[in-house]
Amino acid sequence: MRKTAALLCALVALPLIACSYGEIVAHDNGKLYVARNDGFLFGALRKIYECTPDGAGNVTCQDIAGKP
Repeated sequence: MRKTAALLCALVALPLIACSYGEIVAHDNGKLYVARNDGFLFGALRKIYECTPDGAGNVTCQDIAGKP
Protein backbone atom coordinates (compact mmCIF):
# COMPACT_ATOMS: atom_id res chain seq x y z
CA MET A 1 0.00 0.00 0.00
CA ARG A 2 2.84 2.42 0.79
CA LYS A 3 4.49 1.74 -2.56
CA THR A 4 1.25 2.47 -4.38
CA ALA A 5 0.75 5.71 -2.44
CA ALA A 6 4.34 6.78 -3.12
CA LEU A 7 3.93 6.03 -6.83
CA LEU A 8 0.72 8.04 -7.03
CA CYS A 9 2.33 10.99 -5.23
CA ALA A 10 5.30 10.88 -7.60
CA LEU A 11 3.03 10.81 -10.67
CA VAL A 12 1.09 13.82 -9.39
CA ALA A 13 4.21 15.80 -8.39
CA LEU A 14 6.32 15.07 -11.48
CA PRO A 15 4.55 17.48 -13.88
CA LEU A 16 4.80 20.25 -11.27
CA ILE A 17 8.59 20.06 -10.87
CA ALA A 18 9.78 18.65 -14.19
CA CYS A 19 10.65 20.62 -17.29
CA SER A 20 10.56 19.69 -20.92
CA TYR A 21 11.63 21.12 -24.23
CA GLY A 22 8.31 21.88 -25.82
CA GLU A 23 9.20 23.52 -29.10
CA ILE A 24 12.05 23.65 -31.59
CA VAL A 25 11.84 26.05 -34.52
CA ALA A 26 14.24 26.26 -37.47
CA HIS A 27 14.79 29.75 -38.89
CA ASP A 28 15.79 30.66 -42.45
CA ASN A 29 19.16 31.96 -41.19
CA GLY A 30 20.16 28.38 -40.19
CA LYS A 31 19.65 28.83 -36.47
CA LEU A 32 17.42 26.73 -34.23
CA TYR A 33 15.34 28.18 -31.42
CA VAL A 34 14.47 25.94 -28.48
CA ALA A 35 11.80 26.94 -25.98
CA ARG A 36 12.03 25.26 -22.58
CA ASN A 37 8.58 25.19 -21.07
CA ASP A 38 7.94 24.13 -17.51
CA GLY A 39 4.98 23.48 -15.27
CA PHE A 40 6.57 24.97 -12.17
CA LEU A 41 5.08 28.27 -10.94
CA PHE A 42 2.98 28.63 -14.10
CA GLY A 43 5.99 28.85 -16.42
CA ALA A 44 8.11 31.25 -14.35
CA LEU A 45 11.29 29.42 -15.40
CA ARG A 46 10.55 29.49 -19.14
CA LYS A 47 13.62 30.13 -21.30
CA ILE A 48 14.47 30.39 -24.98
CA TYR A 49 17.79 29.25 -26.44
CA GLU A 50 19.36 30.14 -29.79
CA CYS A 51 21.32 27.21 -31.23
CA THR A 52 23.77 27.20 -34.12
CA PRO A 53 24.56 23.86 -35.80
CA ASP A 54 28.03 23.56 -37.38
CA GLY A 55 27.23 20.89 -39.98
CA ALA A 56 29.34 18.21 -38.27
CA GLY A 57 26.59 17.24 -35.83
CA ASN A 58 27.60 19.70 -33.10
CA VAL A 59 25.26 22.39 -31.83
CA THR A 60 26.18 25.45 -29.78
CA CYS A 61 23.35 27.01 -27.75
CA GLN A 62 23.11 30.22 -25.78
CA ASP A 63 20.36 31.62 -23.59
CA ILE A 64 18.50 34.59 -25.04
CA ALA A 65 18.24 37.09 -22.18
CA GLY A 66 14.94 38.83 -21.59
CA LYS A 67 12.85 36.37 -23.61
CA PRO A 68 9.96 35.72 -23.60
